[in-house]
Amino acid sequence: MSRQLAILGLGYFGSTVARELKRHDNQVLGVDRDESRVDALAEHLDHAVIADITDEKSLAELSLENYDAVLIDVDGNLEASVICTVHAKELGAREIWAKAHSDAHYKLLDRLGADHIVYPEYDSGIRVAESLNYHAMVDFIRLGEHEFIVEIETTERLTEQCDSVATLGIDERELQLVAIKRGEEVIRAPGHDTTLTRGDHLVLMGDLAALRELGNKL
Repeated sequence: MSRQLAILGLGYFGSTVARELKRHDNQVLGVDRDESRVDALAEHLDHAVIADITDEKSLAELSLENYDAVLIDVDGNLEASVICTVHAKELGAREIWAKAHSDAHYKLLDRLGADHIVYPEYDSGIRVAESLNYHAMVDFIRLGEHEFIVEIETTERLTEQCDSVATLGIDERELQLVAIKRGEEVIRAPGHDTTLTRGDHLVLMGDLAALRELGNKL
């Protein structure tokens, strides 16, 4: 189902989000005070507007209250980000997504009532650290303080120790094997007798401590 979405700030992050949203057939408005940025995206979006997104009158003319969600990305300018967030909130934006550039900025956006705060540098740092620590990890999603979904690639070392799901030694009270991705094939809820081969991607959900214990086998 197509959504109506407004991107306020067309830096690298904002323009990437705008392009991807449009690729998924959404109705996308892009706004930036930089004419060159707007011109670069104009033919890819439904509407592209040159405007100062810190100016309340300019934002009011965009009718942000009619959009399903508004994303704010202001190129590291904390003051502009805060002003834009406050105006968007006061103008009735239904759902505000804002990009944070520091811990303090994150806290401030949270206090101002942003519904979702994106912190790319922090999130990327966590992902890189986890990947360096567990070199076979492909991706992960944090569900809570100690609950994660992770995707790991089976290594030669692991398959030498474990030739099937049963021999992984997973305690199902703490960890569940949701699926195995094998090339283009996805094996959902694999049984204990499912064999493991090098290069399989295991999708697991559960407690961080249990995931780390499994990671030590990789």
